[in-house]
Amino acid sequence: MMYFVSILHTINPLFFALLAIAGLLLWKAIYTYKTYAELRGNAIKEMIVGSLVLIFILGIFIVVPLVAGITVKDNELSLRLPTGFTFETYPEADILSAKMVSLDQTEYTIAKKVVGTETRAYREGIFLLQNGTEAAVFVNGNTAILVETPNRILLLAPDRFDDFVKNFSEKLIPVKP
Repeated sequence: MMYFVSILHTINPLFFALLAIAGLLLWKAIYTYKTYAELRGNAIKEMIVGSLVLIFILGIFIVVPLVAGITVKDNELSLRLPTGFTFETYPEADILSAKMVSLDQTEYTIAKKVVGTETRAYREGIFLLQNGTEAAVFVNGNTAILVETPNRILLLAPDRFDDFVKNFSEKLIPVKP
């Protein structure tokens, strides 16, 4: 079963501000192209740059969150965290423990982003926890499953969290409350 975070949770005011700026620049370039024949060369350059900026903005705010996710299969857990450069698969034998944690607890509070992205309750990537541990994080909220593996700590809380916990407990190891 694949788990993601809804795109509506990742869109923030910065997205709309950047989108408005890119739209304004593209509108200006089109207006210049139509109005001033002698400036068409510059207008074409502005349209190309504006289009590339628009594609970049859409990629960062829409495509990356859609690519990120968790797959729970029989005896296997896979993570895809593109902004954290994490594409890993953990067999059931490598999962040492799994328990529910609140990210409000001092020990599991996210202290610092190493590499990744965060917007409101959405966090994806590699983060440093308050206790000094580095963790691969894919959460959308304040309650997550803390998964311990030999190489890394994982904090996981995608959309449909209750279904995720049930599926994780059935296919991998039971999640302790």
